[in-house]
Order: sequence, then structure tokens, then C-alpha cells
Amino acid sequence: MLFDKPFSDVTFDDIQKLSDEQIEESMILDYKQQLNDYSIIKQVTAFSNTKGGYLVYGVMETGKGGHPQSINGIDGDLNKERLEQIILGNIVPRVSVQIKKIPIPDTDRVILLVHIPEGQSKPYYNNQDKRYYKRYNFSATPMDENEVEWLYQSRFFGTSKLERYIDEAIYFSQNKLPHELQLHGIEGHVVITPLKIDGQMFEPSPKFGHELMELHSDKVEDCTSYLSYSIRPSKFGIKWDDEDPLRNASNKVEIHRNGLVHSMKICGSFFKENSVKRFDDELLACNLLQTIRFTSTFYSKINYIGNVKIMVKIFNCVNSILTNGENEYTEQIKCDSEEVLVERQWDSWKLEEDSLLIAKYIMDEISNYYGLWSSRLFHEEEGIIKYGV
Repeated sequence: MLFDKPFSDVTFDDIQKLSDEQIEESMILDYKQQLNDYSIIKQVTAFSNTKGGYLVYGVMETGKGGHPQSINGIDGDLNKERLEQIILGNIVPRVSVQIKKIPIPDTDRVILLVHIPEGQSKPYYNNQDKRYYKRYNFSATPMDENEVEWLYQSRFFGTSKLERYIDEAIYFSQNKLPHELQLHGIEGHVVITPLKIDGQMFEPSPKFGHELMELHSDKVEDCTSYLSYSIRPSKFGIKWDDEDPLRNASNKVEIHRNGLVHSMKICGSFFKENSVKRFDDELLACNLLQTIRFTSTFYSKINYIGNVKIMVKIFNCVNSILTNGENEYTEQIKCDSEEVLVERQWDSWKLEEDSLLIAKYIMDEISNYYGLWSSRLFHEEEGIIKYGV
């Protein structure tokens, strides 16, 4: 990390420190005296296609590859939201960037700091000038055909590898359960994962697990039930579960060494006396919200920033009806799918802030399987999404 603190906490003192310590431009750092729309699209594309990094606008360097010579800033009236839309609208596929305006003390000018994580869906295409760029020799340089082709092959391989990993590590055992065991309950799986799963992001240990539990408890009210199970090592990393040996299944939360988070909860049951299968959407929505917020805490602890995939998969829901835990809906519309899968992609640093929005999108789509336009669990008041019946 260039700055040893969260991006949102970076101040002018941190920028001044770059000058005082004569930190030179590098593969992950570029100083720019002025800002223009064309330049930032080109630079963001190059950083995304390489190792990611930081753009610091409002700083004049001593020369190409040099250190800050003066910090004059740029116009403080800059519209940050407009700039974000310019970036999002001109780079394909969609990139993930963090942008912050840092006021220069005793002036009306600002430093514009842009953090570009390494892209997980390379190559990224500058749709404005129809080129692919990479970061090379302190500048954005056009890529050749061989480099572009290699990145496309890597993207395809990475997507296939992620899908295969999830199937084998999470869903394989469920698909192999005998039918009579599947009738014990409807399983709701929530998976949040980086798009790339190569490498190890943390070292599993009791200390790490307990520190993560404490951080999550401090940030979210009434979250004790989410991690109330026993903590233990697993072949993937760390898990909290209430293992049921009779079903080879459990309510559990698990973090994998590669950054994947998986939570599974029983969110419905089959009642033999009246042959009714009931799906409790409130249990699933609660688990989804908790998992999103827990994952945000986890990623903050391991300093991961990037695009993530959010998946909710429900097993054994065919012929089930929605229930709120006590009473069924009057429509009594049954789900006609054996499995339900809903996916979204999001920026990791926006997970906690957007948790209600993400959960609403996903639960609305799940509700469609039961003949409802939207989930009963979310509503808007003056443009603010709220959760609760």
C-alpha cells in the first residue's frame, strides 16, 4: 500500500509527505500537474491493465519519473461525480476506481487522488480513442496485439477457474446429497468472492479469526448470531459452523485463503404433515445482509480492494411457498425451479455502504420466482432504502 491507511483517511499531510521524502514516480504512482478528461481515461485504463496504482493530480514533478517539485493543486470546484461517470462511460469493461478531493490548507484548491486497483477483467479498453494501454516507463503506453490476446486468454481462464472452484469447494457436496436428505430443508448459500482467486490473502489462525469477529461485532449491531458457532480451521481457511453429521451439512460461515466468503443457512423446511415446503425469505435476507457487511470487514482487514462477485444460490426450493416464519402469503404461488441463482458484481469498498441496495436487488429477483414484483422486506422512504417488514 502506498498509504498505510484507508483511502478515505488520506489527508494533505500524506501528500506533503510524498514531497518531503522525495517519493518518485513508479509503476504504481504517477504525478500530474493538470487534469483533463482524455488524460484520466487513458491513465486509468493503463493502471487497470497493469498492477493498479495512484494518480495524484495537482503536483508538478521534477521530471519524468521524478519526485514532487511543487504542490499547486487544481480547481477546487471540480465535480467528482462527473469525473467518475466519464471514467465509467469510456472504459470497457467497467473499472473500479476510488476518487478523493483533498483540500490544500488555506487555499481554494485541491489535490485529486485517484486509486485504481489492478483490474480483474483485463484487458480494459479505452473506448474514447479505441486503444488498450498498459503502464510502462512511467507513462500509459499502447499495448500490442499479442499482449491483448494474452490478457483475453487469462480472463477466460480466470473466469472458468472461479466457476470450477465454487462448484467444487461449495456446491459439490450439496448436489451429491440423497433426495431424502435434501428434503430436510431449503439451503440458502451466499458467496462473495474476488473475480481472481489466485494466491493466498491471509494466514488462517485462531488469532486472525477472533480479531475478525471483534471487528465485525464493533461495526454491526446485533450480529452475535451470525458468528455464534464454534470457530475452527478448515481445508479452505477458517469456518464458524454447527456441523450436523447426519446431513453432512450445517449453518456456517467460512472464509477461504483466496478471499472468498461463503455463508450457508437453512432458510426453509418441508412439513410432512401437510406436504408443504416453506421458504423463509427473511432468514435469507438477514444472512445476505450480514454476509455483505462481514465481507466488507474482512476485506478491510486484509487490505483487499477490487471488484467482487456476489452470488445467492438456493437449493431444494421447487414447489416451495414463501413464508414469514408464521403465515404464508395469500397468493400461495409455488416456486417452479429446483435451484435459484442470482448474481451481482460490486466494488469491494462499497459493500457496507451499499449493503441494503445490493440485498434489495437480489431479494427482489428472488421474489420474482414466487410471483411477486419485489421483496416485502425492503421499502424506500424519501429515497432511502430500509429493511424490515
